[in-house]
Amino acid sequence: MGKQSTKLRQLLKENDYLVAPCAYDALSAKAIQKAGFKIAGTSGYGMHGVVLGQPDTGLLCLSETVSILSKMTDAVDIPILADAEGGYGSAINVIRTIREYDKTGVAGLFIEDQKQPPNCPFIKKPEIISQAEMIGKIHAAVDTRGDSDLVIIARTDAPFEEAVERANAYMEAGADMVKILPKTREELEKLPPLVNGPIHLGLYANKGINDGMTAADCGKLGYKIITYPVSLLFAQTAALISMLQYMKEKDTDEGYPGGFVKFADYLKFIGADWYKEIGDKYLRD
Repeated sequence: MGKQSTKLRQLLKENDYLVAPCAYDALSAKAIQKAGFKIAGTSGYGMHGVVLGQPDTGLLCLSETVSILSKMTDAVDIPILADAEGGYGSAINVIRTIREYDKTGVAGLFIEDQKQPPNCPFIKKPEIISQAEMIGKIHAAVDTRGDSDLVIIARTDAPFEEAVERANAYMEAGADMVKILPKTREELEKLPPLVNGPIHLGLYANKGINDGMTAADCGKLGYKIITYPVSLLFAQTAALISMLQYMKEKDTDEGYPGGFVKFADYLKFIGADWYKEIGDKYLRD
């Protein structure tokens, strides 16, 4: 089958851009693969939601994230690009983070330059570490990876001009790609020519930044990986609330007008046939 990191490197060479909806557990990762996407991202925001029932507060610890990622990579055959927060501490912590993430089989990861613990920039304005400290984290990540194909992405939450400066410094430090969060449509459109390397971009609906734009539009601007960090999480949450409201009002789930997977279709999607096959092969009375 080959390493997923090698697959990702090849996909980056073969495609002008890649679209990576973000998973937060094994089931959402399987759905991304089933839909035909070539890679999947991951969402720290989503993991905080499904594991802790909280927004992205930075409280999810390294061991919890590694456990989730291991289950994701076991569930699918497509490369997974992981959120490694801020490396869970200093450059010394980054060393352990890379070693642990490497074991999960993820194809790549990004580390951000927020102060620890990090937080979602949509909740609180992020505070960032110095450029020098982040470069030390990048060096630690690159030097530690046992898999030379593991894609290391450096994310910056700095304001636009500083973000460009930091992005280019992070590329010089050895990052394979950078991730920047444009704050306006103008920044989104201006950014690609200013950065000396490939850019990872997250798209957020109804934030006034990329409204009306498709992933293809962003690919034409020069972005290499385009993710949807919270779309699946928000869609699933809406479906859960809608279904539960119907059950509460009707005292039944029969007749629900929303999307509803048939039992047989779910069994096929989740891989029940494979388990039946190996059961027939190996289980003995």
